[in-house]
Amino acid sequence: MILMWLGSWVLMMYGLTFSQAQFAEMMARLQKDFWNKGLESSFGKMLVRALDVVILEASPQKSLYAGLALRNLRVLSLRPSVLVMSLSTLGSWWAIVLGLLFLSFNGFFLLGICALGFVTGGRLPQFKKFLQWLFGTGVFLIGGEAMLRHASVVQTFLGQSEWAFWLADGRMGAVLGILVIGLIASLVIKVEFWSLTLALSLLVTNTLSFNGALGLVAGERLGRMVLLWWHSRSLNQECRRLGQWGALSSALGVLIGFFLVGELRSLLYFDFSSDRAAFQDKTLHFMLLFTVMLGCQLVAQMIWGHFASQSPAEEVQEDRYFPESWLHHDFLSPVVKGWGREKVLKRLSEIRYHLQGLHTLKEGQIPEALQARLRQEEQSLSRVQELLGNEKL
Repeated sequence: MILMWLGSWVLMMYGLTFSQAQFAEMMARLQKDFWNKGLESSFGKMLVRALDVVILEASPQKSLYAGLALRNLRVLSLRPSVLVMSLSTLGSWWAIVLGLLFLSFNGFFLLGICALGFVTGGRLPQFKKFLQWLFGTGVFLIGGEAMLRHASVVQTFLGQSEWAFWLADGRMGAVLGILVIGLIASLVIKVEFWSLTLALSLLVTNTLSFNGALGLVAGERLGRMVLLWWHSRSLNQECRRLGQWGALSSALGVLIGFFLVGELRSLLYFDFSSDRAAFQDKTLHFMLLFTVMLGCQLVAQMIWGHFASQSPAEEVQEDRYFPESWLHHDFLSPVVKGWGREKVLKRLSEIRYHLQGLHTLKEGQIPEALQARLRQEEQSLSRVQELLGNEKL
């Protein structure tokens, strides 16, 4: 029976990630236009375009890695890449919307609209993307309702054990333990916002305390920053510094937000009864506090971005680009990969042109170290271009 509850959780995670991806694909044309226009302009236009890119991506993780990867490939200069990274938390808006819809909207209603749409006009490309987006949203809501129906399985499984009391204990010691568990689990579970789906389902059934649910989502946000540091350690010096300090400042923002929402909740008295309306009230209060936590993370990222964008850009960069694992983990959206591939191909053509010109010069006119550097960069860019070229864009 516990497998039925786990299956419902997987259904929620699938609906969340699928709806995220379908929304980004639905807005891919607009997003591609913003990327093609570039972010190299005045700060006002740069800010507007960066906001559009992050919001249309609907995934803070992909926006974060997009800014870092495009700087790593030297597609963007330092300021716009840091700006995209700083604003990446705004991509959480879609997860917040789904959290607010949890147990307050019937997912089967959306699936019914999808069924009618596919029968009547689902062959139109953009309309089909819209229906798939609704389908992912409906799957998320249905998975949440299924988890609520099978909540008794978890309670029976836990019984009167120490684990049951520990999860329901809202004191600091237990909450910090749940936070650490969320952090470690995020290093293994690659699905973004998995903790949000789990926290919502356990919270409304009183299996997990309110503070414990906040600690779980905070742990995942910290885990994402640990992963950012880990995945940026092999990049060139500038991008390695951006990844490390960006992850540290963002993690500090999460911790500050976590303790802040704990204080806010202690100041506010939430009276929850046992009916379904109380489930919705508890979800609403939880999502509001979760949004405050994300707001603190955003402020910390913006403060870091202000100072990081002012640092002098290094002209000489190591040719150490992001590894293939970034593509396997789906850190970059198809639009970003396509735009990056175009820029890399253009730069690769320029380097090959210069390499061909070396043959027309007399031996010794160009230092051997410079020639070796050009050849090494040509090989590295060829590898990246091949990786991006193998993706279905």
